[in-house]
Amino acid sequence: MRISNRSPFKPQAKRGYRIEAKGKQDETTVYLYDEIGWFGISAEDFVKDLNKIQSETIHLRVNSPGGSVFDGTTIYNAIKQHKSKFIAHVDGLAASIASVIVMGADEIQMAENAFMMIHEPWSIVIGNAEGMRAEANLLDKVRDTIAKTYLNKSGLERDKINELMNAETWFTAQEAVDAGFADSIYEETLEKDEVTLFDLSVFAKVPQELQQGKSMPTAREVEHILRDAGFTQKQAKTILAAGYDGVQRDVADNIDQPEVDVEVQRDVEPKLEAPKEERRDVVVSEKPKDRIAQLLIRAETVAPSTT
Repeated sequence: MRISNRSPFKPQAKRGYRIEAKGKQDETTVYLYDEIGWFGISAEDFVKDLNKIQSETIHLRVNSPGGSVFDGTTIYNAIKQHKSKFIAHVDGLAASIASVIVMGADEIQMAENAFMMIHEPWSIVIGNAEGMRAEANLLDKVRDTIAKTYLNKSGLERDKINELMNAETWFTAQEAVDAGFADSIYEETLEKDEVTLFDLSVFAKVPQELQQGKSMPTAREVEHILRDAGFTQKQAKTILAAGYDGVQRDVADNIDQPEVDVEVQRDVEPKLEAPKEERRDVVVSEKPKDRIAQLLIRAETVAPSTT
């Protein structure tokens, strides 16, 4: 199966990773307004840039949905080992591995309308039973190291940390302070549009405040999305030429449950050449779908890729 090369978080605004006031100034600000690793901020770039900073205090401003656990762990360790004082400011969101990153700071502040989310790590693997068991064992180890990081900051009991991670817990600023995951709250600095830059539908319990409004995309936008998913221009145009408005609905609705399950036979293109009244290749049925699996198979089930 072809796996999409598109970011799972699909940022809807200009992404931001930048450093202000490099050099020997007393204070430097680092902006992590992007996902971690993959399609966003790599550990390699962050560590390289961080090593150039000689300021006494570094302000780490964060608005991130998370991303690669190993890139995030590397960034966390770089922050912990740096000689400067780190003050983390959660301006909008510190979710998943981004919540681990801010734990490396000496002080964690949250905007009054910001959120922090912790959860069990998850992964995607294709292989035999032995390979999947090995991946599960690795996830157990990753979970334990992440839980210890949260424990060291919050002082909560390990069982409570496990409970919060297993439940995919979204903290408001006050809840994070009360639980020991943050130290203080400041007045909001970002507009709501800036807080909800990311498509968070890969997570199960996103607060209503962070859910994006969904509008029907244009045919051109759908074509671009299909091509970003790895399909040719011809395949994307073929799907749209069939007049299947369910494609637009699926994109607009993303993967909220209950999900519309789209099943398309593998001989789509030949059948699309038949008169409209003879086309019976698309079947739409209401059926709950697994969120992560849906990310992987969305485009492939609409039209098979050629590679």
